Amino acid sequence: MKNKTRYLLLFMPATVLLFAATSMVAGYKARTWSVNARESYHASLTSEGVTIAVQPLLNDALAAQVFDKNDIVTRGIMPLAIIIFNDNDYPVEVDCLSIELIRDEDRIHTLTPAAVVGRLYGKSKSMLGQPSGKPSNEKALEDFNNKFLMNKPVPPHGKNGGFLYMRVYDTGNLESYISKATVYVPNVYRQDNGSRLIFFEISLSAAMPAPGGR
Repeated sequence: MKNKTRYLLLFMPATVLLFAATSMVAGYKARTWSVNARESYHASLTSEGVTIAVQPLLNDALAAQVFDKNDIVTRGIMPLAIIIFNDNDYPVEVDCLSIELIRDEDRIHTLTPAAVVGRLYGKSKSMLGQPSGKPSNEKALEDFNNKFLMNKPVPPHGKNGGFLYMRVYDTGNLESYISKATVYVPNVYRQDNGSRLIFFEISLSAAMPAPGGR
């Protein structure tokens, strides 16, 4: 009987910890995000009837308004919203995997949603952002996938958008870094005939918060 009691006392703390960890992972809740009016985006460029706007989520508080995780930027991931407004009579689509965040010699491409969730929820992460060890949070993965810019065509006279997930390092000086960066969008396609429109280079300086406006 004493051995049984001792076993139960040893087993219970482990069970409680396991339950708490499981509850924490299972508790992710997708947050609503939608495209705002065109005028609300300060960093944008228009060409050939298409306007592309960009909005970096520069800190944990901004990122947490869109994703249910309060330390995304601290962990080295900056969500970057890409919003497309199409004034043409044909649908268009942006190739999100070709987009680059350019700053001096740095040319940063998006991580995949799976790599991001692996970094945010895995025990350990490889340099390429692949999850290692602990399984990823499936609800978080679904949300990051749904908000990813891939496969988001823009209808004629319509709008659409999504997020890229940029790997950043010096998060303490991120605003200064991003203020001198450019988003390069090389591949914007007409969906009716497959032809490519002109590339976009959008400076992020206009997307920076005004002094005292945080």
